[in-house]
Amino acid sequence: MVETAWYFRLFYVYILSFVIHGLLHVIIKAKRMGPPAGKFWIIVALIGVIVGWVLMWFVPFSINPAFWTGLVIIVFGEVVYALGYIAMREHPEKKKAVVDWGIYKVSRHSHILATIICLLGVIVMGWNPTSVMYKLLWVYFVIFSIACHFYVINEEKVNMEKFGQEYVDYMNRTPRYIGILKSGKSSKP
Repeated sequence: MVETAWYFRLFYVYILSFVIHGLLHVIIKAKRMGPPAGKFWIIVALIGVIVGWVLMWFVPFSINPAFWTGLVIIVFGEVVYALGYIAMREHPEKKKAVVDWGIYKVSRHSHILATIICLLGVIVMGWNPTSVMYKLLWVYFVIFSIACHFYVINEEKVNMEKFGQEYVDYMNRTPRYIGILKSGKSSKP
């Protein structure tokens, strides 16, 4: 294997993606965007991020078609993030507790979807199917995506308790993820 310069590691791309998420949150002032639901999920998220960073340190990238494809995917994910943050700003004209406008009309969990899209873009940037670390990164991606799905299920339970029938109605009319069938409940929690 040819040694790659220290700055051509996916680790830095992933860090930059996190910085962009934070800047979007601050610039757009998404006041309604709350913290993760529960200490367990905060710990899971931190462990997941640390594992991802470690794996990505060992996966280099170069400027090639995979890099540009990954960059396009990341930009798309960041746009989805921005649309979610825009919807989560304070809207005095909207008196509802549940945010069901903007991107939240087409996806109940666009922020999770954006996270997965950005991670996919980062992984595509390092395209190297012969590398063991790269293959481990794909295993990480699958496990991360599954964990995100379970987080979403937990978040929906918390939101049903917090917002009641308004959230249940929202679940019945809006897909959990873009393009995926609705999976709401038809009665009060």
